[in-house]
Amino acid sequence: MAALQYRRISPDPRLVGTVEHYWVVVAPADAAVRAVLIPNGRATVQFCLGEPGHRLRFGSESAEENADVFLPVTTEPLVLVQSGPSHYVGVQFTPWGAATVWPDAPRDPTPIGELAADRPTRAALTEDPGVALDLWLLTESSDDAGSVGRDLVVAAISLVDQDVGELTVAGLAAALGVSTVTLYRAFRRWVGTSPKEYLSVRRYHRFTSELLAQSRGDSSAMLAAAAGYADQAHAAREFRRHTGMTASAFRDRLDGIAEMMFREMPL
Repeated sequence: MAALQYRRISPDPRLVGTVEHYWVVVAPADAAVRAVLIPNGRATVQFCLGEPGHRLRFGSESAEENADVFLPVTTEPLVLVQSGPSHYVGVQFTPWGAATVWPDAPRDPTPIGELAADRPTRAALTEDPGVALDLWLLTESSDDAGSVGRDLVVAAISLVDQDVGELTVAGLAAALGVSTVTLYRAFRRWVGTSPKEYLSVRRYHRFTSELLAQSRGDSSAMLAAAAGYADQAHAAREFRRHTGMTASAFRDRLDGIAEMMFREMPL
């Protein structure tokens, strides 16, 4: 994607803990572009201010318009197809952020109009996206979302994101002094996935970050071990599940929007 511009914007301090950052992507497109959007354990909202592209699951040709949509936490890759100029503005939530704003946040991609009663105008998003999104989310945030289980999820994700290594759900629950049932219930409520799925996504993300830095000469087996996989074959299976391709194909093809958004993720 030629002349891609990616800009990251910090949210209002009152939204810290709910929103990790806002982002803006602008790019001309001289030809059709296909990019893999890899899972990262975060829900997003994106608004299209340019020519809408399309979104489909990896391996499928059934496409949906990729505009003004809420995308929940997922463990599967999505393919973005763009045939015209791109101009998107989006929100990247914390893993529990979407459920903080919308207690019944959907588990499937959902048009914003079905989720929120109001939304920022195109003019506001174009003029100052950070201010427009701050005002929108501060208004949208629920006063009755409750917080039962949220602190547990925050603590669990802090441990996972610091060093996923060989961490297991049982080990995570033990470290937090709760049962695995309690941990599963909290993750389902606040993240939308199980703790096992979140561990898998973050372990994969660590492996991928090392893969992109493979110029240091590390072997795939060494990278797999560093990311906490049992062996190289396990790493390969998990990588294909989360990206829909082999690790070598990913390294060769990752570019454009997907790469920029990946590199903005915390390791």
